[in-house]
Amino acid sequence: MKIQFDTAFNSSYFCQPIYSGKGKLLAVELICRFSSTDSKLIMPTELVLNLLNTQQLTHFLTEQSAWAKENALWFETNQVILNISIEEKLAKIVIENDEIRDGLKASPFLHLSLNESFPQLSEGKRNSQLMALKSDFTLWLDGFGSGNANMAAVFDHIFSWVKLDRGLFWELYQGENFTIVLPSLIRNVNRFCRNIVIDGLDNAEHFDALNKSEIQGMKGQLWPGVEPGELDHLLRIPPQFH
Repeated sequence: MKIQFDTAFNSSYFCQPIYSGKGKLLAVELICRFSSTDSKLIMPTELVLNLLNTQQLTHFLTEQSAWAKENALWFETNQVILNISIEEKLAKIVIENDEIRDGLKASPFLHLSLNESFPQLSEGKRNSQLMALKSDFTLWLDGFGSGNANMAAVFDHIFSWVKLDRGLFWELYQGENFTIVLPSLIRNVNRFCRNIVIDGLDNAEHFDALNKSEIQGMKGQLWPGVEPGELDHLLRIPPQFH
């Protein structure tokens, strides 16, 4: 996808892994990057999406849907989830555009991820956008604990997966009662959502501090993302799990 601002920008993708507690590749997050045609400038994805009109955003979703279809055999064969993030304007298109919605639904391994900053998330079941998305897709709550919303959407069983905010994990890790507070938080979330992912595992100390039996997934700079053509590399069990 090519976007023209003062400078022309092209979209490209890389794949960020999430591993299970036993080191199996659990999910891949499809991350979009917008870089200038000479590769000297990179624009934050959130900023670019805020500048796009409905037609451009629809094309953006179409591009991701096509990527999912092109790689469907790999995801289905390896039983790996493909996770795509959407914000409010993208969610509106998914809900209202039958062609886009059906295209995404055609890939049953594809899940949608919403950040805790998603508008009116705290309304839970009273948020019509959330309920419309839930009726067609498996939903992830990203950035849980970042302070942008209460737990209503979790209490209402809207999300099948909850990913702990990396900033919260780092804050808890540095606290004196990490081994008490984090397990307590996980137990509370588990009452409403059985699939918990911890983000922010950026070094061996973070990895060693976790009780792997309490969570379903882990993500962090310990396991960098790869280019789409290198997906097979993510299937290898990382050395930390040996």
